[in-house]
Amino acid sequence: MERARFLRQVAGRTVAAQRMKWKPSLSASANARKMLPKLAENYFIAGRKAAGKHSPKALHRFRICTKRFRYALELFGPVYDTSLKRRLKNLHKLQDALGKISDYQSILELLDGDRATVTKIEDAMKRKTKDFKREWKEFDSNGQLKDWKDYLGRAAARPRARKSARPAAVNK
Repeated sequence: MERARFLRQVAGRTVAAQRMKWKPSLSASANARKMLPKLAENYFIAGRKAAGKHSPKALHRFRICTKRFRYALELFGPVYDTSLKRRLKNLHKLQDALGKISDYQSILELLDGDRATVTKIEDAMKRKTKDFKREWKEFDSNGQLKDWKDYLGRAAARPRARKSARPAAVNK
């Protein structure tokens, strides 16, 4: 019971940031099935827009979007099967690439007058931007949006029970 209340409270905050309504009368699974497919759709739309832009600020905004999406999915992890971990790993790869681009942009803003270093950082940022776009294209291929929505729409009716570690018996 306490775990369900915790999920409800944290999800309410996380989902509120995504402008989606958490229904306290529903279980965590029911809320996940209702909200996460739409969240995935919005994420893919944002990713497609970001992948078409060269602006480091647009890519930074998408990095934040990726982080929020990943955190929302992690929050609902207990109501999904273990294949969620593979999906989260793919999101983490995108987030890492976007983080590198953001890091390069921050470095560029700090550099002043060192043209050789600026050129190296700009080249590295261009490479990492190409890497991100390639990774995004792979991530958003072959019906992946439909696959994500179908998967997220199938949350377990009841969260899986966690196996608790039992202390070893003590011999007397």
